Amino acid sequence: MDRPWDEDALCVVCPALVHDRGRFDIADGPGPDSRYDTSRGYRRDSDTGVPVCVHPHKIGVASGRYASAGQRWPEEADRGPAPGPMPDQAEGLAEWMTALVRHTGPGQVDVVLAQAERAAAGRFPAAVIVDALRVALAAAG
Repeated sequence: MDRPWDEDALCVVCPALVHDRGRFDIADGPGPDSRYDTSRGYRRDSDTGVPVCVHPHKIGVASGRYASAGQRWPEEADRGPAPGPMPDQAEGLAEWMTALVRHTGPGQVDVVLAQAERAAAGRFPAAVIVDALRVALAAAG
């Protein structure tokens, strides 16, 4: 199956784990329009019955009605916004490192994160950096 997303980053109940792209919809978040179906193991649209992923940021694809309305699947999964400069606040460090990972070429994640770790060491406590690295590595798969 041709799946452009990192399956380890998805929820254990995501329909992307069992369906190819274009065979499920992606919503902006959980809501009353989709309910968890225990017989299927994922959310389904209340009206159409189509499987629904509710975390576009985890799958890296914009929300859309790909299965239910035939919306065209993006050719390449969105990597999200470019990383920009290192944040001044600790709360933004994990998001920044994750953006670095998503915009890094194959085989370069370790180099990029090592550089980010060194840069962050002058600004943030070690525990904050380790937590941010864990989040970024989880996004790297």
